Amino acid sequence: MRTRAEQLVSEGHPAKEVARQLGVSVQTVYRWRRSVAAGSDLAQARTRIGELEREVLLCRELIATMRQMMPPKDGTR
Repeated sequence: MRTRAEQLVSEGHPAKEVARQLGVSVQTVYRWRRSVAAGSDLAQARTRIGELEREVLLCRELIATMRQMMPPKDGTR
């Protein structure tokens, strides 16, 4: 039922009409839409976090390699 409600709303049908057709309250339709939107935002955020974690790991590996190849002058660092 949630999927159908999201489909109808995304097609441009008013939430009030969708609620009436499905026999649920308008608030329920809005709540379903928010949860779907939050879920997609969450999935995007998790994807971006994964990308950033890989980038940090790559930077750490690069720094370690550079330290091996070019040790600090006079050992002060």
